Amino acid sequence: MIAGTLLAAAVLLFTATPGSAPGLACLLFAAAALSLFVTPRPARTIARTFLAAAALLLLAIPRSAQACSRPYRTQFDLFDQATRVAEVRVEQTPGRREAGMARLRVLRTLKGSSRATLEGKETNTSCHVGYRTGRRAVVFLGPHGETLAYHERRASDPLVLALRAFVAAKDPDARVRALVDAIATGPAGVKDEAAWYLANRPELLARIDLSARERLLAAAEPRDQPLLVVLARLELDFPAPPPSHYRNYYADLAALLRPRDELDDLGVEALAGQVERGREGYDPQRIRAMDRCERQTGRMLYPVLRYGQGPSGHFWTELARSCRTGEPVKR
Repeated sequence: MIAGTLLAAAVLLFTATPGSAPGLACLLFAAAALSLFVTPRPARTIARTFLAAAALLLLAIPRSAQACSRPYRTQFDLFDQATRVAEVRVEQTPGRREAGMARLRVLRTLKGSSRATLEGKETNTSCHVGYRTGRRAVVFLGPHGETLAYHERRASDPLVLALRAFVAAKDPDARVRALVDAIATGPAGVKDEAAWYLANRPELLARIDLSARERLLAAAEPRDQPLLVVLARLELDFPAPPPSHYRNYYADLAALLRPRDELDDLGVEALAGQVERGREGYDPQRIRAMDRCERQTGRMLYPVLRYGQGPSGHFWTELARSCRTGEPVKR
């Protein structure tokens, strides 16, 4: 019975989304450890075997970390914000749970001047990065070596390949092509990262031509995904995800943004007034007005996938100011 339970947990681990694998591995490890205390003595050998397997699995799972004081950012956002981006091999770390600089051997420079080695800052706080000696990773570093993100990935990982294509794009039109390619041909993890980035950028959405629109429509799947928001902001129809016990956040936001209404006839000042006045928290009218303001301004003032959740009252004031001035909110 214990073996069957642990085996089912292992199957769940490998069929889950990539982002949930570390947490599920921890649960599997905990279940295996607990089984040592609750199983009869003859079955403990099996439990020990699964405990060892779970420990090895936990160590083998690629590690990812982002600066924990910030909301989640895609690797494309991180590339824009970082001073240096590189594919590296971790040569030395400060030590387990110790602060200091990790030495990184550069395998491929993606942003910044070429160097043989880099140093990434490790902390001993709750924002611990988790550099591991010998691991291949993509690192995003700030101007003083602070680690914005650390993702352990193979050279052939689809996310790495998508990032390389994005890096090679030297103008906005080329960036659009790289992102559309990632959405149209990549696995779900790549598709969602690229769509998240694209959904938040009206300046790139405005450059999507007819053939790219057709590719995006063809890539849409019947599931809740950021691509639905991309299609809605392009004023295209999108497939509805199947019914769920949970809120379909992207589909709900897409349905909110898609219809044309009287806001489309307003200028920036009138839209800013709509953003400024309204209900506290989640207000569909305010969200639509901010979306229209970004479309008129032609740039991202704040990610729609964040203000679409309904920010607090004082932040709506910041968004209204941003709408009037055309300057992005600095957060």
